[in-house]
Amino acid sequence: MNSSDPVRLTTDGAAKFDPVVLPTGDIVYTVLESAVQLRLVRLRGSAATPLHPEATTNEFEATFTADGAAYAFVQSRGNLNMKLVIRDAGGRESVFDPGGGFAAVRRPSFHPRGDGVCFAIPATTGQEIALVGADGKNRRTLTTGGINNWPAYSPDGSRIAFCSSRDGTFDLYVMSADGTGVRRVAALDGMQARPAWSPDGRRLAFTWNRGGVYEIHAVNADGTGLVKLAGAAERSDYPTWTLDGRAVVFVGERGGRFDLYRVGVRASS
Repeated sequence: MNSSDPVRLTTDGAAKFDPVVLPTGDIVYTVLESAVQLRLVRLRGSAATPLHPEATTNEFEATFTADGAAYAFVQSRGNLNMKLVIRDAGGRESVFDPGGGFAAVRRPSFHPRGDGVCFAIPATTGQEIALVGADGKNRRTLTTGGINNWPAYSPDGSRIAFCSSRDGTFDLYVMSADGTGVRRVAALDGMQARPAWSPDGRRLAFTWNRGGVYEIHAVNADGTGLVKLAGAAERSDYPTWTLDGRAVVFVGERGGRFDLYRVGVRASS
């Protein structure tokens, strides 16, 4: 194992999803506040406060530019209406609304420089990775065929990691940011999901589900150097890197409670 023992960062035990570490060191994540309310929360030190205290709709899956000045998230006003909300550094808001039916936006990733947002969206061919500008306009499709999900821009914005069922199971892939040059990172059994780039763009942390056990692993972008970072009898999921690349933050289920944990990562060979 190529990591240290995980350190717990929260203690409330509420269901949590999709943490992201900001340049300030704060962590923004989604919490299931009640049976009908998903809320974005900012963790600063040991204090967790709502990102949007006034929000009455479900908001989740936040993604930020590299400087943290602009961000986007999914907003749901009903089971079949999930839109992408984009807020720039000045607080101005743009919306990409895919409409009703099975067209919900999921798992957005903001380009590090703020050039646009990619996301997963249902299509006639399955589920595809698509892209819109920072104004929510000019949608275009980057993938075709199979179920494609969990896109993540590399730190320099030149590549997108994602997972796809195109070869039968959900495997980890990388492509150029324009959708060309798709390649599978590694042929692994089970299901890979939710990739996250290390700050130097050399490694990917991801969730690996084998036989119903969810663990956090990391692998070099060329498919070498696979290591396990976190696992338990319950669940370790939703990895994201700290800014120095020395640790991964994730959601861990322990004793039926869900909290954020940080696990140290040794340098890859």
